[in-house]
Amino acid sequence: MILVHLAVITLTSLSQFSYAAASKCYSQPVALPLKDVQVLPKVKGSYMRGIPVKVGTPPQDLVVMPWAELNNTWLYDYEAYCDNSIIWNDVICAVRRGEYFYENASSTYQQSSDIRTAGGATVETGAKGAELGIPELLSTSLGGTDTVALADDQLLRLDRFPLGIPRLNWDHGYTIMHALGLGANSTLLNQLVAMGRIRSRTWSIFWGRMWNSRPLDGSVVLGGYDRDKTIGANYTQRLDYSDTTGCWTGMKVTVLDIQIITRNGKSSSLFPPNYSLPVCIVPQRQLLIEAPWSVATQFEQLTQTSHVTDTGINGASTELHWGALTYSSSPESKFFGGDLSISLSSGLSVRVPNDQFMVPKAYVDRNGTRLFDRNYREFLLSPLADDGNPATLGRYFLTAAYLMVDHDAGTFTLWRANPTSSSSLVPVVAEKRAADGCGGDMPGVVQPSATVNSNSESSEGDNGRLSSGVIAGIAIGATVGGLAILGLAGLFLVRKRRQGRAAEGTTGMTINHNNNDNNSRYAGSSMAYAPSGWSAVPTQQQATAPQELHGKTIWVQDKGFKRPAENVPYELDSNSYGPGTSH
Repeated sequence: MILVHLAVITLTSLSQFSYAAASKCYSQPVALPLKDVQVLPKVKGSYMRGIPVKVGTPPQDLVVMPWAELNNTWLYDYEAYCDNSIIWNDVICAVRRGEYFYENASSTYQQSSDIRTAGGATVETGAKGAELGIPELLSTSLGGTDTVALADDQLLRLDRFPLGIPRLNWDHGYTIMHALGLGANSTLLNQLVAMGRIRSRTWSIFWGRMWNSRPLDGSVVLGGYDRDKTIGANYTQRLDYSDTTGCWTGMKVTVLDIQIITRNGKSSSLFPPNYSLPVCIVPQRQLLIEAPWSVATQFEQLTQTSHVTDTGINGASTELHWGALTYSSSPESKFFGGDLSISLSSGLSVRVPNDQFMVPKAYVDRNGTRLFDRNYREFLLSPLADDGNPATLGRYFLTAAYLMVDHDAGTFTLWRANPTSSSSLVPVVAEKRAADGCGGDMPGVVQPSATVNSNSESSEGDNGRLSSGVIAGIAIGATVGGLAILGLAGLFLVRKRRQGRAAEGTTGMTINHNNNDNNSRYAGSSMAYAPSGWSAVPTQQQATAPQELHGKTIWVQDKGFKRPAENVPYELDSNSYGPGTSH
């Protein structure tokens, strides 16, 4: 047998290699579109952005949102628990939820006593910061199984798929849309792996671009990532769900700086000197960022603008971008027209274009049509009270950054996002499945598993040894002398001590999915999540030491409401905002 040396590469250099021919082991990732979907067939403008799915028999068209922390998939039926103080009728509620699921109308729906007996995950997060009602979903919701088809792909037709139907107001109604669970014990990812449809419990997301004259669909990739939508180096960290991080999605990062960039190119920081902000990446959250009031105050001082207080709740939106600060766009006033730059301690820096964070005031009208008000713009920042609430980066961060989560490896990876409609899907293969008989017939990237140290919890200030599992990007698959790979020589991990001291340390990855801490508080507002004890901390070292991996630098982080006077439907012309010509 001809032995071929392993090709060790980083995730961003996969294009140098040829994949093996298709075989029984060949499993391509699956790309699900993230796009504007007409929710109600009879209401032309009833758009919501999410993933279209078909559930039941005959199939019912729903729109779902990827949730990073949920393990199960939760669908709303006719008891959808929208907040009736801001969502005034069932039509608005149906649109914002992505249409109701009528389980009684499906001949293939089989009811169980709850989601657990239906075959779903038995644990959901109870971590601080997540919506308070999540742990109660398991005991209070209806449960059953039904047929689920993703992206009209018959290969992704899931029979007897476990579904939960909430029977409490667990998310306050502003989160909107059904929840597609992609957490560490995701029933969806588990079932796709068991079917052999994907080779790892990995998912990736690019939100796309909205609210401009040339909108761009996003995507969620299951079993890999989309190489064409990434730019430059990748930055990989361990997922850490421990209480000490205060990040319930496991994706804690540190923002070193946020800068405004004016149209003439001048940059100014929204942070004071030697300041950094720990944040949790929460892909389903409806804004760009939730951050302390001081950031919003500095923004207004530098841009010489002031948010209005005569709309929403003292100027905070109660519409689709709940909590965003509202600014007048009338001729006599002004709003900021430049971009934002967000820099992380890992080394990643992204630039968010103005039309992705200073957006039109969007809402769903009484007849179900998505409208916008020309009189206002919304700055997609929600100020946090000084009570220890966690800062977050939400879905609009993923208009400028590309995220991959690999539950098998216990890592997450960020790139700069390339806003393109082109696609090149790259499989990610779990290390434990790399030698399951497929050998050289198995293409893709093999992610080594991050080391789990149950005796060590990560916290800010720790200076532990870098786990070799943090370094991602060992790939199997290369063409040598025109011959396909006939055998797998072996797998190895690159081990290297961290160079220098890190601003943040994680001595081990502690997965804490069984945390049923009921001390979380919910104040009935998107601006009042449970306190996590986070505070902005000064940093002398603004980035961790790089780890060299075969010539490629991988940075590792160890440590009573008014309605608008003028309502305009979302029918695009060259100067308006909306779904675009695709509709």
